[in-house]
Amino acid sequence: MNAWLTTASFAAYPPQGKDLAVSRIDALRQIPVALLPVFLVDLKAYDWKFPLEQREIEKRIEFAGENPSSLSGFKGIQVPPSLDNPERIKDPQLFLADMTSYLWSSLQMDAYRRAANRFVDSYSTAVEPALPVMPRLVMICIGRDAQPGLYPLFQKLRKFGQVRTSVRSEGAADALLTTLRERSNSHPVPYAHWYVDGGSPLPGFPSPGVTQILYPTLAPLNAQILARMKACIEAGTGPEVLHTQLANLNQQAPSGDASAHDPCLKNFAISLLTEGSGTQIFSTSFVQWTTREVLRRAQPATILARFAPRQRQRSFNAMVADASNGIDLDPDGSLIDADMAAYYAYLEMMRLPGSDKAALLVWFEGHSHALVASRNIPAGTQSDSPTTVAELLSQV
Repeated sequence: MNAWLTTASFAAYPPQGKDLAVSRIDALRQIPVALLPVFLVDLKAYDWKFPLEQREIEKRIEFAGENPSSLSGFKGIQVPPSLDNPERIKDPQLFLADMTSYLWSSLQMDAYRRAANRFVDSYSTAVEPALPVMPRLVMICIGRDAQPGLYPLFQKLRKFGQVRTSVRSEGAADALLTTLRERSNSHPVPYAHWYVDGGSPLPGFPSPGVTQILYPTLAPLNAQILARMKACIEAGTGPEVLHTQLANLNQQAPSGDASAHDPCLKNFAISLLTEGSGTQIFSTSFVQWTTREVLRRAQPATILARFAPRQRQRSFNAMVADASNGIDLDPDGSLIDADMAAYYAYLEMMRLPGSDKAALLVWFEGHSHALVASRNIPAGTQSDSPTTVAELLSQV
């Protein structure tokens, strides 16, 4: 279909993405022009993708080349010469944006969606999903420094798990870290075990073999992003300009932590702060978005995510202008944020392969309330029996 697509078209792509494109050039030529930019965006960013994402990109290209009938729905979509153009390969993000705009303006978006759904359904039916290296476990600490009893916890989650009201707080943090370490040691796979924290980490961390994302250590990068946001606000430019500037953030932007030595993790950190809503200002938003993106993209076996108190909400412009001044914290409001974030994490976890064996533990940090959800726990129940976090983890 795309005879003008050659190995030279990918000369400016990063090395791994270029090598993959060159080795799969015949399959890429079979992909209709309307769908091509979706594949090119992945290839351009291939070098900074997680291993699971890289394997998925490879499998989708191979499937498209071996199953041309799955792409037949795109044959009726008309594309103008300005888009059916080899020069478009150089900037796949702009290619995709212009293609999307054209599909809407030409009233072909509905047909495109039907064709895309057909392709996705065919691929999902034919290709087995990648299962985690061990049953998935998500552990979440919420409500640090918050007062108990001010907010009814787990209203969204309780129908999926069991609420425990007599959990000993002593030793709870150690039990969570021990579980994370043991799972990492037993299955030492890159990016399979994560620690995410909106503040200073729990005592005893970090641990070898655990990928970590700590909000405070990203302060240099966050300051650069907030400076760009502030400049756009002061200049009166619209959100489209701001989005473009953030999307073009230099890959050499300072990260301020160990991710500087890991291009994949560094790129991930940049995406968290440029693509997430409120992640630049609220630590709770950052942890929520990071947990969701880690689950969606890396699909790890283990996550320990810990929420810290965020700054009290003010007007958006005031928070951007003075985001570094987080003295006025709102732990009780942060508890509400984190409780809802735990619910979103559960939903994301249940969308992934292996969800039938997945487990969730949410602990109100420093207090006696927790929620556990797994196939071993009766859903929609409550227990007042004394227990510990270690015992709960052994049950799930």
